[in-house]
Amino acid sequence: MQFIIFDGDFQTMGSIGVFNTLLWYRRYYSPGIFELHVPAEYFDLVNRGRYLYRNDRTELGVIREVNFMHGEKGEKTAYCKGYFAEHLLDSNVLFPAFNQTGTPETLARSVVSRYVINPADAGRKIRGIRLGRARGGGSPITLQNTGDHVGTRLYDMLKTQEMSQRLVFDYLENTLSYEVWKGLDRRDSQTENSWAVFSDHFRNIKNAQYDRDASDCRNFAYVAGEGEGAERKVVEVDVRQGSGEERRELWVDARDLQQHSDTVNYTDAQYRDLLFQRGLEKLSDYAAVEKVDSDIDPAANLAYGTDFDLGDLCTYRYSDVDMECSKRITEIQEVLEGPKRTLSVIFGNDGATDFKKIIRKETT
Repeated sequence: MQFIIFDGDFQTMGSIGVFNTLLWYRRYYSPGIFELHVPAEYFDLVNRGRYLYRNDRTELGVIREVNFMHGEKGEKTAYCKGYFAEHLLDSNVLFPAFNQTGTPETLARSVVSRYVINPADAGRKIRGIRLGRARGGGSPITLQNTGDHVGTRLYDMLKTQEMSQRLVFDYLENTLSYEVWKGLDRRDSQTENSWAVFSDHFRNIKNAQYDRDASDCRNFAYVAGEGEGAERKVVEVDVRQGSGEERRELWVDARDLQQHSDTVNYTDAQYRDLLFQRGLEKLSDYAAVEKVDSDIDPAANLAYGTDFDLGDLCTYRYSDVDMECSKRITEIQEVLEGPKRTLSVIFGNDGATDFKKIIRKETT
């Protein structure tokens, strides 16, 4: 494994072949983060650098913080840390206003093209980013927004259809290709892809711990749009699994969403769909949380990057308590310290989801 440091123009400044510790956290619904600890001889290089590239990954790190330390025992170390390139999208906001209907992918590509790649003000252009391959899929929705950060707004929109976005770095071309994507379905109930089943029966998990927390759960929203008093337009969004599920309500003030203005003129049905989408996004922040922590056997039958990866929908079973579920991998945490490697896999949304599991794998 080798690390290459680039300047702001993606020009190579130098490489790092020796490191002490690496934290490389890939995330599905938000930008990943990294932290690299190196011998002090590399301090000047990382301090002057803008980007960090790992030659066995397609993610590109954006260096945001650099540190040098001379310890009491004479040891000298340095580290750099920051976000993956998707964080660059939050450098710009949606302004002027954006109003468009289409699939989440179509909308996301249009937003990135308009506010990041080809903005009217050339000073807003983020260098190196281009549109990558369109993959298709997703159900049509309407996006109306002014002022939100581009990356965060698109993550929230894509999440409602279990989709994500990424900037794939091409080392030879020095480009970041924007893509909307969705992980593979690897449940054992489908036949299109190979299965990824985490189960004590297959002896690839151990030390399971289960927790469930519905303290902040909300599953029914009233989304209030424009209008006053009895004339105010309100849409109900119900995400309960059945009428027998306890109803826990949320009020969503969506006055910022306009039906008629100088730039938009929605029908009643279109405006209701717009409010409904806002309700889905807000309710996703209040979903119940379930959490299972399990260790994966180092000699397990599932190989990271081949049998399962970020975004994949997998099956989890633990027979001792007759537990079974299928959830998407939303974070993969890699920690490398010398010959030791720790891999943690999180199923579900961190801190605000209907399911979360952490799986750790260590190899030496």
